Amino acid sequence: MSIQNDIDAAPPGGTVNVPPGTYNEQIIIDKPLTLSGPTPPLGEAIIDASGLIADTATIHILANDVVVENLTLQNGPGQGIRAGDTTFTNLTGIIIRNNIIRDHDRAGVLTANSASMQVEDNTIVDNGKMIGFQRTGVYLYPHGESSVRRNIIKNNFGDGIFARESNSGLLIEDNKIEDHTNSGITLAWDEINVTIRNNEISDCGQGNFDEQGGIVIIQSMAENITGNTIQNCNRSGIFWGWTPTSGPPPPQILIAGNTIDGSARDAIYLFSMGPGGWIPADPFPLEPDVLDNRLLNSGRAGVYVSYFYYYSPGNAKPTIHNNTILGNMEYGVFNGTAAEVDATNNWWGSSSGPFHPVSNPEGSGDPVSDRVLFSPWLTLPPPQGIACLVMEKVYDQCYSEDVVVKTFAIPAEILSACNNNGPGSIDRLDCAIVTAQCSVVDVGPPLNDNQRSVTVQQKFKIRIDLINERANPPIVLSFDTPLDHFHSQALLDVPPPGAIFGPAGGPFVSCQVVSSACLCKLETPPPGETITKVICTVKMCKIIEVSAFVKLLVPHMGYCTPEPCHVPPHQEEIECPPIDELFPSGPPLNAGGT
Repeated sequence: MSIQNDIDAAPPGGTVNVPPGTYNEQIIIDKPLTLSGPTPPLGEAIIDASGLIADTATIHILANDVVVENLTLQNGPGQGIRAGDTTFTNLTGIIIRNNIIRDHDRAGVLTANSASMQVEDNTIVDNGKMIGFQRTGVYLYPHGESSVRRNIIKNNFGDGIFARESNSGLLIEDNKIEDHTNSGITLAWDEINVTIRNNEISDCGQGNFDEQGGIVIIQSMAENITGNTIQNCNRSGIFWGWTPTSGPPPPQILIAGNTIDGSARDAIYLFSMGPGGWIPADPFPLEPDVLDNRLLNSGRAGVYVSYFYYYSPGNAKPTIHNNTILGNMEYGVFNGTAAEVDATNNWWGSSSGPFHPVSNPEGSGDPVSDRVLFSPWLTLPPPQGIACLVMEKVYDQCYSEDVVVKTFAIPAEILSACNNNGPGSIDRLDCAIVTAQCSVVDVGPPLNDNQRSVTVQQKFKIRIDLINERANPPIVLSFDTPLDHFHSQALLDVPPPGAIFGPAGGPFVSCQVVSSACLCKLETPPPGETITKVICTVKMCKIIEVSAFVKLLVPHMGYCTPEPCHVPPHQEEIECPPIDELFPSGPPLNAGGT
């Protein structure tokens, strides 16, 4: 079988399915097409490109709307997959997914002609074996709007991902990037409009070049660097030198929620070129918001703001808040520039704050240099993460204690049995709540904003024991009797249904009985008449709650307790005396059900 022959024969927009096996050929795709290997249970389709002409891509895409999936590409003398050339530029709709791309002399995936690509769920390993350029896992130079997501990118010679000279938009997300000679991710020479989030980057950078480490940014811009874990990188976890050569500064540069641990030199290194040097200054200073990161165990500094990077003076000015800065060898924050850096409200590893020989000599946390504003500082470490959780949110809740008094007729058969025992045989009554239920029967229209009248119904079953103190056992007879159709109302905030509640729907209004108790006594009839009725007083405590399932950013958990219910207008409040007045003997409360 020849894969290329099948591609040539396929109609535009068709699919070419590659059976399991090993193929030795170059593939050129010059029409909209899906090229698909088998899914793993059905075998492996391997395109082994060894022996092809030097610098030849194993698969070369020269058309829009091309999908390459479920293939193993290996041993090519050029790139694993190349999109575009000098004739076919600005290609769109290219998807590269679920492939294994390994052991190529050049990049695993390349566009040098502004193609837009989605590179997703691939394993890209051991590429860049030959000396020269393009020795990376994914090389975008330049590119259209692209994303690199959920890939394993490991042990490619130069960089895991390299991007330069593009402003079309680049998302680098959820990748596992390990063991690269230069960096996990490099942005260079006016690469802007980039988001780097939720990647795991480790063991990147060899040698003593400054521009090495986990994430390296040279004269470029990543507006959003969030949620990444960067471990054991040399020299920096994040190295950023110079801003782009033109354009206004973005509304915000955010470096937030990252964990950077074990960098050989600095967790974060920052430099931008200020005026007064022998080359032109950057068009704007580098001023990122460094928030909620964990900057740990670096060989030099947690954050190093440099004055000198070959061309002085530097004018980077980060804002550094709510970070954990701990275990860094020389400095928690070092500022070499002339301006003061705001590093307040950080945790420095000690409640005594960071050490500064003049401003805080008693501080036992990571040291800070001069021109670092560090007071006030956090005296407890901040939460270690913020999660987006689907959870039940309580919008409103309240409790109320209600009392109901009701007279019950003693069942005829019970009454007959008692009378057969003779007058005075019953000394007293005991009672217990067998079941206690509370349910919402109506939610009214909005009265004020989202406040609504919630009507609930309580139902009880009471067990009454007739006691003869002189008998053994003392309980002569027992009977159960219901107490139904007891209603009450409360005003609660009940938002209208809507998309904010997600697929689980909502809001939900519920009622729960949390405790209940009863006291019963025989009625006192006129002289000479038989006792036929029992008078019972029931006291109960219930909680009414409004909730819905929503997505929330949750930095930590806490506890909440309800306030007393407010009743609707013009409704008489139910009398609720203290429990010791209702039950002078102080009987224990009996737990009710829901």
